Amino acid sequence: MTSFATALLTISAGIWVGAIIFQTAVVAPTVFADLNESAARTFLRTLFPRFFRLGLVCGLVMLAGLIWLGVLAAWPPGVVALAVVTSVMVLFEAVSLRMVPQINAARDAGQAGEALFSRLHRISVLLTVVILLLGIAVLVAVSTLAAQGV
Repeated sequence: MTSFATALLTISAGIWVGAIIFQTAVVAPTVFADLNESAARTFLRTLFPRFFRLGLVCGLVMLAGLIWLGVLAAWPPGVVALAVVTSVMVLFEAVSLRMVPQINAARDAGQAGEALFSRLHRISVLLTVVILLLGIAVLVAVSTLAAQGV
């Protein structure tokens, strides 16, 4: 049973980390290089809520897997630490999702909203980088726990 929970964690974390890397390395450069401003705005406003919801789903699946793994393994410290890290990832993802309408409104305000847009966008990017790094840490930790037979 623990191998199923470990696989669930690994797949969810992998999808989450992979989606962030794909969005950063492939989607964003393509959008800004190949679409005009109006088309890029429409596309990104459709993409980002879905992107953040995917992160939330992956995070919740990871938490479920961690709870399952923790119950099976009598809650070793590593599983508890991973649950805390994953909870932070889910929280940051939820904050990012909630920021999307504010970011869009600031962008729509033109010059008057430029400072707010820049600040919110920077926060969103920072949260995404933290989520990415924590996701990589979770992948490494889950691999280590699996190797230890937890």
